[in-house]
Amino acid sequence: MADKADKKRPLIPASRKDKSGSWGYASGRVWCREKNLMGRAGLDRLYTSISTEDVRRLLLEHGYPQSETVEAMVHAERCLVYGFLDEVSPLDGYYQALVLGRDAHNLKLALKWVFIREASGQEDFKTLILMPGLLDADLLWRSVVRGDQAASMPDWAGALLAEARQAYSEGFGPGAIDRAIDRGIHAVIARIVSELKDPWLEGYFKRVRDLTNLELLLRARVRSLEPGLYRDSLLSDGLIDLSTWLELYEASDQEIMDALCGTAYQGLTGYFAGYKEREGPEAFSLARDRELSGYLAEGTAVLSGPPRVLAYVMARESEFKNTRIVMSALEDGLEGQAAVALRRDFIER
Repeated sequence: MADKADKKRPLIPASRKDKSGSWGYASGRVWCREKNLMGRAGLDRLYTSISTEDVRRLLLEHGYPQSETVEAMVHAERCLVYGFLDEVSPLDGYYQALVLGRDAHNLKLALKWVFIREASGQEDFKTLILMPGLLDADLLWRSVVRGDQAASMPDWAGALLAEARQAYSEGFGPGAIDRAIDRGIHAVIARIVSELKDPWLEGYFKRVRDLTNLELLLRARVRSLEPGLYRDSLLSDGLIDLSTWLELYEASDQEIMDALCGTAYQGLTGYFAGYKEREGPEAFSLARDRELSGYLAEGTAVLSGPPRVLAYVMARESEFKNTRIVMSALEDGLEGQAAVALRRDFIER
């Protein structure tokens, strides 16, 4: 029975067994790095920016590497932040869990490049790869796009690719690739986190899955998504189990709100009525991000340990998202203040 159960468990990336370090040392390093976080005052300045140069200057003041463009500065800082996490974390699983979302994007991209037969070459492909991740662009190109047998994928990635290829071959189109990879990546993350035996991190990813499922449920009701497609798009259990999400497909708005009462998502029920409106999806997305940020920000109250270190990493991620929002406004000929309704505060300070 145990062997059968193990076969159903997703394969996960290999971890180094002899990695050195401690969370005490990692937390000490974070205390120094936290001084460069923007905080509320920095975000206030970001959203009053009137030019790209204003944004560049602000990023430099907060420790971002100098580069010719804001996009390059953010990319370089993201690589440095995750390189730092990889360096100081005594367990690989923490780094793996946080970067696998980008691997999901990259695996989808590689398969679509094959099936949709993109005419562009390797250099164009590489510009669309998100980093850092566990799979580099050259490996994805050689193994997935070119089919080079000498460039073998790690077992966990190979299993995800096989599932996605099968889903596509069954005639469900490119969207089947997205659904298969998303389900598979979240299952891999769930197993990694389970083996870390870290309740705080597990609580975060359970919330990610729940909020993704909740948003899917709301979209399904607005767009009359057929039951099979809804079922195939759901992620695995979070704080709310998968069977409940399946049952809620046929429920009324009031029944859904009643089901969420007493859960961590009770405060989001106020967004249900307006979801069908033009600004409804964006308002819910903002509320969802605030829910996740509020949970992550609790890590800053931990003196030493994984929550403190990961809260720093995710605070920087919040800065990256806010910078992208402001830059989009500036590129559209608007000042940063025009995007203030989309602002994501990680922590009030």
